[in-house]
Amino acid sequence: SRSRSSTAIRRPRGNPLEASEKHLKFVEQSKNDHPKILFASIGNQYMELKTLCLEYASLRVFNLLYIPGRELIEISGSCNGLVCIYRDREIFSKREASIYVVNPTTRWFRQLPQARYRILMRKAKYTRETLRDINPVPRLAFAKVTLCDYKLVWLYNSDKYNSDAMSLNDGFTKCEVFDFRANAWRYLTCTPRYRIFNDQTPASANGLVYWLTERYNGETKVIVFDLQTETFRLLPKNPAASSHPDHIDLCILDNRLCMSKRKRTTMIQKIWSLQLSSEETWIKIYTIDLRSCSSWSQSGLIAFTWTRMDVIRPCTPVAILKNKEILLNHRYGDGPVKYDPQTKSYSSIYNHLSCSRVVPYFQTLISHI
Repeated sequence: SRSRSSTAIRRPRGNPLEASEKHLKFVEQSKNDHPKILFASIGNQYMELKTLCLEYASLRVFNLLYIPGRELIEISGSCNGLVCIYRDREIFSKREASIYVVNPTTRWFRQLPQARYRILMRKAKYTRETLRDINPVPRLAFAKVTLCDYKLVWLYNSDKYNSDAMSLNDGFTKCEVFDFRANAWRYLTCTPRYRIFNDQTPASANGLVYWLTERYNGETKVIVFDLQTETFRLLPKNPAASSHPDHIDLCILDNRLCMSKRKRTTMIQKIWSLQLSSEETWIKIYTIDLRSCSSWSQSGLIAFTWTRMDVIRPCTPVAILKNKEILLNHRYGDGPVKYDPQTKSYSSIYNHLSCSRVVPYFQTLISHI
């Protein structure tokens, strides 16, 4: 139960916020020593959250409370060992579309109220014809404002299914932000004048959140949201602007925004990193020729299966390891793979994950938001 899981946590003495800050600073310093990834896996009757240690290949399993069923769940990026989880297909379900903030290490969790977006989408009347017009469900951004302050952001395109009199904005997009202190969602009055690409996971780092837009005049743009000022703007340029967002992916590597682009005809994937000193400077950090990998001929023996969607969309970079190997994952694949740029080969990390989301994760004891 919630009370049971909460009381299992040892309470710090003195100022709780000060103790949390000291603990988080210690965790930040030790992140590179024991990197892990967090993923969801289908159990017999419920979903399981698991962590996999990348350095020692040891597996530790966490079964979350109150997540029955075998439907896949979405996992946000990790913030101080906390993640936001929710089912990605509950919009058309009669069940309550619950959202949780969870610490898998301590099994502490907090259930959040439904966003207006999900309430309106579940109340909408659909027919066989109108269901074809429904885009993929946009994903939440769970991000840090400061060391111990968090925000949940849901940016989505305006349409007739989420029309709401409570929203003061009738523009191209709508944005709801969750206030953890008030335990409530609120609309932002000013949102981007560009529709976002729905089928993506937003990336966040250094107090900023990023989304790809739909194509405008032959270009895919990057929207930036400042968590402190709650204002939107566009990145001045990006290296994959001429590509369709289906072929682009955003991620965070070494605490920097990175962009991936896969050329469908050649299966060459390029990864650029945005420099912290300039929002106009991108540096190419990887070029991966998947078809020339020495292990390509053994692809049937490893976990990564090249489905049609794998060919269309790039693998999502998850983390860079100590030896400069890069961890890649694909939502339509069976598990993450590790690419070695020196030997130009890739290898399986862990078979049969049956998951759609893999995120870097570092254990903490924070359970206070």
